Amino acid sequence: MRNGLKEWVDGHITITVRGKRFERLLNMAVREGIRIWNIRRVGSEVSRCDILIRDYFRLRPLLRETGCRSHVESREGLPFWLLRVRRRAGLAIGAVLFLIGLYMLSSFVWSVEVTGTKYIDPARVIQAAGQIGIKEGAWKVKLKEPLILQKELLSLLPEAAWVGIDIQGTKVRLQVVEKEAPVKPLATGPRHLVAKKRAVIHKILPEVGKSQVTNNQLVEKGQVLISGIIGNEERQQAVSARGKVQGEVWYVSNTTVPLKQTLYRLTGERQKQQYLLVGSYAIQVWPLTKEVFAQARTEEKRFVPSYAGYTLPIGWKTVTYSEIEPMTKQLSKEEATEIAKKFARADILQKAGKDAFIQDEKVLHVTAENGKVYVSIHFSVIEEIAVEQPIIPPAPVNNGNP
Repeated sequence: MRNGLKEWVDGHITITVRGKRFERLLNMAVREGIRIWNIRRVGSEVSRCDILIRDYFRLRPLLRETGCRSHVESREGLPFWLLRVRRRAGLAIGAVLFLIGLYMLSSFVWSVEVTGTKYIDPARVIQAAGQIGIKEGAWKVKLKEPLILQKELLSLLPEAAWVGIDIQGTKVRLQVVEKEAPVKPLATGPRHLVAKKRAVIHKILPEVGKSQVTNNQLVEKGQVLISGIIGNEERQQAVSARGKVQGEVWYVSNTTVPLKQTLYRLTGERQKQQYLLVGSYAIQVWPLTKEVFAQARTEEKRFVPSYAGYTLPIGWKTVTYSEIEPMTKQLSKEEATEIAKKFARADILQKAGKDAFIQDEKVLHVTAENGKVYVSIHFSVIEEIAVEQPIIPPAPVNNGNP
């Protein structure tokens, strides 16, 4: 079984072998325990293969014995990479200094972000964080444990119920949860609750005010459901009517579904890319070449070691590319109708609003033409139908007095 990483570390070359006894050469090499792979014919007496550097020197006596000649086409692996680096020592030293500088820069805090504030000024949170050492330019190694920082920052912000400190690379995110102030009920003027659409009353639960309708009664848009006028004819009072009124409302949905559906499936081909994380930078480590898929699904996993609340600026990232390919599925008329029902239900419930539910549905018409299915569905939906309507007091009567 091949080990790509070991081949790269040991170093390997691609050679071209010329001669009529190439097959005998291969048999002798196998007996000697010489590893050869990627064997392919490129001519009548010319073959090409890959071999480890240390095995190439063992292959020379066999070449002389079989009368074959070899020529090195390409060199790959760590030994050749180190040789090229040695020839470019200045570039290698610069790269090392760059990584050291990058590590040093990633050891400092360069930005402080505040989230979750609604009433507390974010600038005040940043100022309080600076008093405990969390500020731009601070060395992360000198920061205290996150739990200690949270307690100190919380003592400086009495309006906060909880403060979270999350250090991500060179950024510190301060998440603030404010204390909830008692909610005062909003003062509302006198009002009726009226129907916002034509419906049949399903359930009415008045809390404040006087009910004007009964169950199973047909109401029109704008009709008063719960009156804000209470009392008798001699003594009346206008209040803010409250309550819940559910009504049965009717909808007709017209939906179109194509009979040809394009789906995507995994082919089984995939490639993993390994990256070294240094601060906010990702350096590709393995493999050095990337296989390009026409369409692929991407999954990413990160590993950043941490200890005692301190996150190291170095980590590892694995990105997996899984190839996908489109496939066309031909739906039957019945399958397309079921899909149309599903889409129509979701659309109707979104229009009906919160706590609405479908009481009954009936397919009125189904037509298939031009590669599409047209479906018309009648829905009976139970939903909240009450809306507020201010009570406008009558204008004072002018008796002619100036």
